Amino acid sequence: MQAETRQMRIADSILMEMDQEAETTRRLFDVIPDDKLSWRPHPKARSLGELAMHIAMTPANVAGMAELDSKEVGAPEEPEATSRAQILEVFAESLKKGKEIVNSTDDARAMAEWKLTNDGATLVAMPRIAFWRSILLNHNYHHRGQLSAYLRELDVALPSIYGPSADVNPFG
Repeated sequence: MQAETRQMRIADSILMEMDQEAETTRRLFDVIPDDKLSWRPHPKARSLGELAMHIAMTPANVAGMAELDSKEVGAPEEPEATSRAQILEVFAESLKKGKEIVNSTDDARAMAEWKLTNDGATLVAMPRIAFWRSILLNHNYHHRGQLSAYLRELDVALPSIYGPSADVNPFG
């Protein structure tokens, strides 16, 4: 008797990528110095603690936005972290919530249109899966790249992201 194979859902590929990339994000969070959370590379830039919290909060915030059929533009909450432990805790909870939301989305809803609006006028309309790919994943990688640049400026030894950094010798 052959084992029954389950067909992959659209959400499954997003969930797998969230899990894989979460490990890399945790490695970066693990090297954030608690005493540099208020540091910023430029007066107009987010502080290290604000950027880390933005990244940590993204899975739940973005998945939560995509639960709706449309989202009105609004200023996001931008708290500054008080410790690395707080960042890791917020990230763990956010990742859990984000994955629960994505996992509960069937294929028809994943392909359904999602909109960003301003005073009722549509700014962006795309399938929910495109919003997940664009903002939940790619936008988050952009900010993770910023975080690695911040850490490099602070002379923090960087962990491997997609391969060795100048700080990590993969050959021993």
